[in-house]
Amino acid sequence: MEPRGGAAYAARLGHDLRSDLQRLFGFVSFRPQQETIVRHFLGGGSALVLMATGDGKSLCYQLPALVGDGLTIVVSPLIALMDDQVAALRARGLPATCVHSLLERPERQRRLASTLRGEVKLLYVTPERFRVDGFLDAMRTAGVARLAVDEAHCVSHWGHDFRPDYLRLGEVRRALGDPPCLALSATATPAVQQDIRAALGLRDAPLFHTGIARDNLFLSVHDAATDDAKLARLLAVLDRTGGPAIVYCALIKDLLRLEGELQRRGLAPLVYHGQLSAHERKTQQAAFVASADALMLATNAFGMGVDKPDIRAIVHWQIPRTLEAYYQEVGRAGRDGQGSFCELLYREEDLVIQRDFAEWANPSADFARQVVDHLHGLGERVQAVDLDALRATFLTRNRHDGRVETVLRLLRSAGCTRGELGADFALVRVPDDAELRAWLPADKRQRDLTGLLHMVRYASTPACRKRTVHAHFGFDDLGDGCGACDVCTDGARWQEAHLPAARPVPRHVGREAVAEAAAPVQRGDWIDVQGLGLCCVQRVHRRGAAWRADVERASDLSPRTVDLGRRTWQHVRR
Repeated sequence: MEPRGGAAYAARLGHDLRSDLQRLFGFVSFRPQQETIVRHFLGGGSALVLMATGDGKSLCYQLPALVGDGLTIVVSPLIALMDDQVAALRARGLPATCVHSLLERPERQRRLASTLRGEVKLLYVTPERFRVDGFLDAMRTAGVARLAVDEAHCVSHWGHDFRPDYLRLGEVRRALGDPPCLALSATATPAVQQDIRAALGLRDAPLFHTGIARDNLFLSVHDAATDDAKLARLLAVLDRTGGPAIVYCALIKDLLRLEGELQRRGLAPLVYHGQLSAHERKTQQAAFVASADALMLATNAFGMGVDKPDIRAIVHWQIPRTLEAYYQEVGRAGRDGQGSFCELLYREEDLVIQRDFAEWANPSADFARQVVDHLHGLGERVQAVDLDALRATFLTRNRHDGRVETVLRLLRSAGCTRGELGADFALVRVPDDAELRAWLPADKRQRDLTGLLHMVRYASTPACRKRTVHAHFGFDDLGDGCGACDVCTDGARWQEAHLPAARPVPRHVGREAVAEAAAPVQRGDWIDVQGLGLCCVQRVHRRGAAWRADVERASDLSPRTVDLGRRTWQHVRR
């Protein structure tokens, strides 16, 4: 029996795929391993693909989908990432679309109908989409020729971005008739690779990899005894490298404190974190991508799918939780091939942050069952429940404990809940005990602490930084020294040789950069609202043409929400 995709492949024997590459994408040549992977996948073969960030993973499934027969489904973890890839493909006139929860129902149905009519070659979905009633059956009807799983490390509890529904993709693949499957990741250790193979049924599939070398990145660790020392070092790095730059903070409160310190020194950085509204996150990201010299302060929620090739510096204000997460984040720098400087500001006291995160990220399955049963028992009252009430119910000792949030995140990512707490929240599916145990295995806490230990050894051991990272991912491809880390060479000399001329950090990037969003107010504005008096804007929300602002009332610091189109208000200069 001819393998899936074989007809299209056989018709192309002797045909130079480079003409398709240039016609469809405008590239004149393949990057290392791309053509081999494309031919393998197009010919009906499955594979595990490990490629460094920026090496062109997406082309490995996009080109086979566009020149081969049938439908290719691409599973991706982030809606924003899918939207960006589909927009780029559609701009080239290529038949791609995505279906996700942020689309209005009529639009989802229109896109699905177009797919079923055979008008779409590439369909992007999140793994949770396969839980939606009727979707898997519809895909069986469409006939799936190929399945691509992007960010495949999300399959594994060992992976740094575990997503419960990634575990079900093996079942999904079998339900679709076992189409050829391409699993792709930039950050998969040997243990994670084993989990990916087991979960997706790729035990005998070949491994293609380009290594993880990023010769144009300089890796450095700077010991800082105090936050003041960190700030001084950060300013020195930013002044030398100029922008664009990202500074990653582990905690939102530290990010906001750093924002204030930089503002007091005349800088106006962009910010990205989970307490911003969806509109604010979108506009801050768009401003960063569009700017030639922007400075972004962000939590680790920022970066995946950000298509910005000229990032010159990435600084970690606190130690990340794993080497995988760290290398993914620094891998966002220098995608244009030019030099970029990546530094971790290491302070031993910061370890308590990540130790707490490890504890909070690993509630027991019994704890999760208690939260689920409580939500289920509330019935319709669950729509009014808020996070503070849930935390007060289950966390009597340490109100900073994040285990409730972890359970809610797992429930949301598995399609068990919808909406937002305190608004339109609903428990739409109750997971059984076996499912909860699969999400929260008893040994996961120890695994996470081991991951943090590897990160600490990287930061505190005077060994070649890149050799340490490469060995962690199972590569032994460096000699005695890499020539691009602070252990192997002098950072200042490397900067002089590989970075553009020093350019001071701009003093104006920020509010002006998001003016195109046309919001009537922005975070930090002071407004006088009829009936409320002086208020400080905390968040700005957009729904259609309507604008709402979450504000803090100056007289009593109480939170309020103001409909800016219906309420009388005016700006106040401070």
